Amino acid sequence: MALISNRRTLVTTAAALGLGEFADAFDISFWEGAAVVSALFLLAALWTRRGGLGGPILVGALCVFELQSYPTWQRTGLEDWITQTAFAAVSAACLLITLAVIRQTLVERNRSAKVVRRAAA
Repeated sequence: MALISNRRTLVTTAAALGLGEFADAFDISFWEGAAVVSALFLLAALWTRRGGLGGPILVGALCVFELQSYPTWQRTGLEDWITQTAFAAVSAACLLITLAVIRQTLVERNRSAKVVRRAAA
């Protein structure tokens, strides 16, 4: 049950980050990059919803990219500081959820593999 709720939380968070990137694309000079990252976040959310490990891995990679680039973002005022710090915090939370989903998926795979091996023996 926890895997489903973690996965749903990850899909929701990744979609929110994708929409946030899309909204940000209208306010920054390199809008093409934000548009691509937005599309990747939204595709990763859909892929995560389908199941498997590919989607969560892509979400995690995008969150790591966002977090490593956070110090280089240009801030011109208080609004920028608040929104960019909130975006980085959501990215960090999303990364933690991603790690939980990946771990739980691997545990479930190992558990089902053991059941198959016992049934084959």
